Amino acid sequence: MNAVRGGTVTWHPQPWQDGDWGGEEPLSDSDSEEEDFPDDSTTPLGNYVLHGLKQLLDAQQLCDVTLLVEGKKFMCHRVLLAAASPYFRAMFTSPLVESRLNEIRLEEVRPTVMDAVIQFVYTGEAGLSLDTAEDIFVAANRLQVMPLQELCSRFLFEHISVDNCLGMYSLARSHHDQLLLRASLRLVAQHFPRVSRQKDFLLLDHGTLGSILASDRLGVDSEAEVYDAARRWAEHQPLERYVHMPALLHHLRPGLLSHKESQRLSQELGPAGAGDGLGGPLRPREGMFEKKIVCVDLTPREDDNLTDRDSRVDCFDPQTGKWEKLAALSSLISPGCTAVGDRLFVAGGILRTGSVSSAVHEYDAVLNRWIERPAMTHPRAMLGLLGCGESLYALGGCNRLAVLDSSEVLELRTLRWGPGPRLPLPLRAFACAVLRGRLYLLGGTTLEQNRAVLHSGVLIYHTLTGCWTRVALDSGATCLAGGVAVRGGVCAIGGYLRDSTKFLDGNYINLETLDATGRVLFFREGRGSGGEQEVAGGARTVGAKVAGGGSDRAPSPVVFPGLPRRIAAGGVARWKRRIYVLGGENSLRFYDSVYCWKPGWRSWVQRREKLPGATGGVSQFGCTTLKFPKKHIRSRLRLAVENCKKASDS
Repeated sequence: MNAVRGGTVTWHPQPWQDGDWGGEEPLSDSDSEEEDFPDDSTTPLGNYVLHGLKQLLDAQQLCDVTLLVEGKKFMCHRVLLAAASPYFRAMFTSPLVESRLNEIRLEEVRPTVMDAVIQFVYTGEAGLSLDTAEDIFVAANRLQVMPLQELCSRFLFEHISVDNCLGMYSLARSHHDQLLLRASLRLVAQHFPRVSRQKDFLLLDHGTLGSILASDRLGVDSEAEVYDAARRWAEHQPLERYVHMPALLHHLRPGLLSHKESQRLSQELGPAGAGDGLGGPLRPREGMFEKKIVCVDLTPREDDNLTDRDSRVDCFDPQTGKWEKLAALSSLISPGCTAVGDRLFVAGGILRTGSVSSAVHEYDAVLNRWIERPAMTHPRAMLGLLGCGESLYALGGCNRLAVLDSSEVLELRTLRWGPGPRLPLPLRAFACAVLRGRLYLLGGTTLEQNRAVLHSGVLIYHTLTGCWTRVALDSGATCLAGGVAVRGGVCAIGGYLRDSTKFLDGNYINLETLDATGRVLFFREGRGSGGEQEVAGGARTVGAKVAGGGSDRAPSPVVFPGLPRRIAAGGVARWKRRIYVLGGENSLRFYDSVYCWKPGWRSWVQRREKLPGATGGVSQFGCTTLKFPKKHIRSRLRLAVENCKKASDS
């Protein structure tokens, strides 16, 4: 019953009675108030606008401009073309006469391509194929329809192959598309001997060819292959192209030629031509390197009779299965070890005397020697050593005084250390890897009330923004695990699920033995598990998948099987598409085994080879993959170094 008092409506609710509804359908048990509420989802206004404009286009209503392409007319709406394209916006808003024309003639575009561009502007969709994507890409670039250009770029990126990479490279270079440029150049370089014999190679302009010949990434075993490719290109149209040969030969690297190859070039070019034209740097191409796994200090730590002279630095060639002994370095437990291109760095670690080192050494693969570099400001062990761009990061770790939250950065060009980003918490014994300009610190241990506590999460440092992102993981993490980057994410292999040490009077005391784990914890790049915390700057979420147990909130493109045995503190490295785990420990038991796995394998495979020497197993040693110049290239580089030294002495 309602009553009106002074203009105000007063409502008096009455009890529900089914009979009060007369002939209408009575309430049933299935009725609920939730059914009366509207759906949370709403259609964006933009979708209504696009749908309405498409209807107007189909009905040819309110069209106020006609695009004329090779005699075919396309009636459109100025406002939409101007909104989607700076090209049309400038045309329609300029004071020139074209802005007032009702019919605009467009050159250098086909009607079918223009139709695809218009359909995209009105619908946001484009039907792409290998036959049409390139032409639509060019038209979208010319008309400045950037979303369509990006869509075509991604489509072409996904369909790059060795057979079409030259065309893609030329397309990307002429339209300044960095995504396509990097991807196509990578394929051109990796497969240069094969690509240089394709018909499209002979159609390149001299500027494009010069850019390719200057690349360090060429997958050639000999510098003579670069010369032969340039010669074939010039001989295709000798009258027009021989004039460009001196500029092309400037990219040749004569110091990498053998004596026989140098003689052949002198005969073909003449002494004057060879001397004037050859001027490239004494730097090997990518194909002149071979990757091997380096292990720093495989000395059994339990043998008290051994000294630093007995320390071992060895490299393993997975291709041949052979071990090679390198120049020795002082014995180090838990040092930082990483490679930046063909440069190997070892920093910090615990010396045989028990003190923590701050020393930094770089390995010279040409002369097989270690070069001492400027030391870090703070001694560090169990640290993360990562190279990114032209910088080397020494992150966290511990010494005899504390677990560290500081970091240092070595600029590789100047070899000067400077303060680095402070970690969100003190951290040591974590797995770490670099992926797409970000530093990942996985798991590890921090210190709480003089006791080492596992950090169940991952820290991500964005080198471009200088910000940290912290991600908590419900499935937990590990310490003394090996870190490696893979396509789509990073992973921590093996390790201990907790830490049993206590910090007392400047020393770490082991309270109890632990069992290692055989699981592989995979952190998927750009996928959130809901536990991320932004420490500074914009957050970027990372999900986790555990192989051999745990939860998986975000399906991962990489599925890792668990290790065949429980391993902690092993050497972990990536060689080509395979991941290797060497040695390691499980409490007081040590291993000398070598396991490998690659995507597609259902389980890890144990190699027949073991760690070199009668070690009985080693753990907590430095391990990384390094590019070595091939033997014939190494001899030429060594000869060049010796000649340079003789010249300076004289």
